Amino acid sequence: MPRTAAAVQIDLFPERPTVERLDPRANVGPRTGVEALVRVRLRATESPHLVFHDRHGWYCEAHGPTCPAVAVARAEEPA
Repeated sequence: MPRTAAAVQIDLFPERPTVERLDPRANVGPRTGVEALVRVRLRATESPHLVFHDRHGWYCEAHGPTCPAVAVARAEEPA
């Protein structure tokens, strides 16, 4: 019997994440190598994610580089 994909709930009015760019020097320290520090809240009811961009690349403090907050932070990065 063929497998069917699980149903996905689609939000008619999806909640937009909130993105706050922080000053890496003020938050991490004056000698930090962090190039960008971003606080991302994917939903108002969830705790925020701290996303770093440094010599290791982009990553969430708690969940690593595959966290959805990383993609949101990168999309908000100025060109």
